[in-house]
Amino acid sequence: MMTAGNNKPLITTNGMFIIDEIIDRKGNIHQNVAGGGGMFAMLGGCIVSPSRQVAGSLRWIVDCGYDFPAKLKERIESWQSGALFREDFTRETTRGWNGYGDGDLRQFRYLNEKKAITAADWEEFGMDNVSKIECVHFICSGERCSSLIEEMKDLNCRPKVIVWEPVPDLCDKTHFAEISGILALQDDYTVIFSPNAEEGARLLGDKEPLTVEEITQCIWKFDDILSDRHVCVLRCGKLGSMTLTSRNSATGKRTLKRFPAYHEDDVSKVVDPTGGGNAFLGGFCVGYTATASLDVANTCGNIAAGCVIEQMGVPEFNPATREWNGLTLKQRLDRYLERSPSLALHKSDQLCRLLSNRWE
Repeated sequence: MMTAGNNKPLITTNGMFIIDEIIDRKGNIHQNVAGGGGMFAMLGGCIVSPSRQVAGSLRWIVDCGYDFPAKLKERIESWQSGALFREDFTRETTRGWNGYGDGDLRQFRYLNEKKAITAADWEEFGMDNVSKIECVHFICSGERCSSLIEEMKDLNCRPKVIVWEPVPDLCDKTHFAEISGILALQDDYTVIFSPNAEEGARLLGDKEPLTVEEITQCIWKFDDILSDRHVCVLRCGKLGSMTLTSRNSATGKRTLKRFPAYHEDDVSKVVDPTGGGNAFLGGFCVGYTATASLDVANTCGNIAAGCVIEQMGVPEFNPATREWNGLTLKQRLDRYLERSPSLALHKSDQLCRLLSNRWE
């Protein structure tokens, strides 16, 4: 655990842990699967953590009811993250149902009462640690986002970056004013707004973009919605991610860049898309906190998402070698960068070093 005198940055989420029941594309039922947007985000961060020290900077709350499986706790503990298990034996663990149809279209509903996480809950990390949080991952509505920002100020929690994953069902024209109002705010933090491509288009009143060209047209519409320092990252599934940067102070213009999906060259490796988008953002948070580079952040995000969707549930982790599904972060970086020379990043070993530097 981090001591009071340690000023290394921390990353957290307001996302929950949920025990999932999943109906896959073939109609098979999978029960007691680790899930929840918060869990997958922190898992994504762990996947791109080159050391136990970096993974330990991921502080998150796992709410456990009387039915919480011991094996799930053991698995999460093996990731060596800063997970805080909050036990309440008077209730069930939050549970959800996930169903997939054509085109991996996901349907979701809660099966029991959820236990939401507020900024005030982060006090359980210790107030000294709360003040060191540099990056937060939000999964919430526009209204909730505004409330969380005010709660953080009351706690003297002033992150440099808010990575905001909007609630999918509320990405529509009805909620456009609410969401765009937050994106237009001028403050001392950067908002990285990240719906998936379908959600981003629906928020604008458009149909889902299915090609790189259509995604490009969609994301440019956020140019006038975002304040100068804010960023839009569209998560595009098998087409990777598309990023519209903050406005350059010298030129007054933004830059657009696409990053390929980890399995873009072999979609047969994709087994279950559940949690891929959340994992992308957790990996993104680690990459951005470590380097302040959107290129590095998107690379980490796509690697994390690619690992998470290789199986039903969570990938296998070997704490001794830090291999996820049999591959180290360096090996996954080698594979990704070899197919993406246009990223012009450092070599994989140099990039792993960059990801570690801020925590050493």
